[in-house]
Amino acid sequence: MDKWGYKLHDAVNGVSEMAAIGLGLEKSNFTQKLSGGAHLLAPTGSDLEKNDVGAIFAGFHYDIAFLTIHGKSRYPGLYVWLRNNQKLQVKVPNGCLLL
Repeated sequence: MDKWGYKLHDAVNGVSEMAAIGLGLEKSNFTQKLSGGAHLLAPTGSDLEKNDVGAIFAGFHYDIAFLTIHGKSRYPGLYVWLRNNQKLQVKVPNGCLLL
């Protein structure tokens, strides 16, 4: 699990550097601010035998981080809300990450 967590952390750092460059900032502008910050790897693995079908494990919420990253889920139920408040189911393709 640690190896996967470090890969996710590295991906967020890489995207942060690209965003900084794209905004005309120093490459390390965002990563310096992320250094030493609270990073939470929170798999939502749940015992599906102890819950009813349709149980909600992580209801509507805002993420507290600068960037949020998700890998591909084995189960449906990941949604995002667009700026117009439209709910959209997210499907992460094999080999991809969602930020």
